Amino acid sequence: MNSTRADAQRHLAGWSSGDAGAADEPHAGRDLKGVRVATVTRDVDLRSAAHSDAATPLALVRERSLTDLVRDEIERCIADGRLAPGAKLVESEWAARLQVSRGPVREAFRALEQAGLVRNEKHRGAYVRSVSDAEAGELALLCSALEEAACRMLAARIDAVQVAALRDRLDAMRGALADDIVFARARDAFRDALVEAAGNGKLLEAHRRAVNEWRLAPRLPQTDAMRHATYARLRAVLNALASRDPNEAAARMRTQETSGELDDGDAC
Repeated sequence: MNSTRADAQRHLAGWSSGDAGAADEPHAGRDLKGVRVATVTRDVDLRSAAHSDAATPLALVRERSLTDLVRDEIERCIADGRLAPGAKLVESEWAARLQVSRGPVREAFRALEQAGLVRNEKHRGAYVRSVSDAEAGELALLCSALEEAACRMLAARIDAVQVAALRDRLDAMRGALADDIVFARARDAFRDALVEAAGNGKLLEAHRRAVNEWRLAPRLPQTDAMRHATYARLRAVLNALASRDPNEAAARMRTQETSGELDDGDAC
């Protein structure tokens, strides 16, 4: 299973910087450090042929791994803007582009629909979701509530290692102040790391889903002054967390959210 997943990851890495709108011509394989790597489909087919039962647990795990990789790649394309809201997702094109069967692609579309990133229309196909201004406002409030709750949980249990990890995330934000897109990614990485550190899996799951949906809403870029203000406010949040003060940490995060950060024009 690890070999198959690694092959698939190497294969996806070979095209991920290209345009996601149309399928590339299939190629027979790829030379990596002198080793001939077969395509994902051929590799999986050859390995699966060793099993007489296509529904064996091992075969199902391989299928699941490919589905996860396809889903992750499409999600990245949505997050970085290569797939815009309303873009149609054609099953055959993605299967050809990633050189996998349609099964993992179909399952990836379903997983993305469950995550709120894709909508499936009967007899029309799958499309990247569009988020209205009203929905974006609701998602902003949800993110605010979840992040405030995470601050309360984390402040009561944070340790030096977690503080250091969050400071590294904050330093990445400071280093990206001149670039709106890079800064927005660093900011969201800080927020995600903060919520994850709170140690509540359901809270993290709800937060990631809300953030993913919120990213589909159109918005304007942040100004330089807005980026600096965002950095200063999140630095205050981290300082409160490091002091292990749940009320102060929650209050600082509330100030961060009500300042309009979730209604800014970041590009994620």
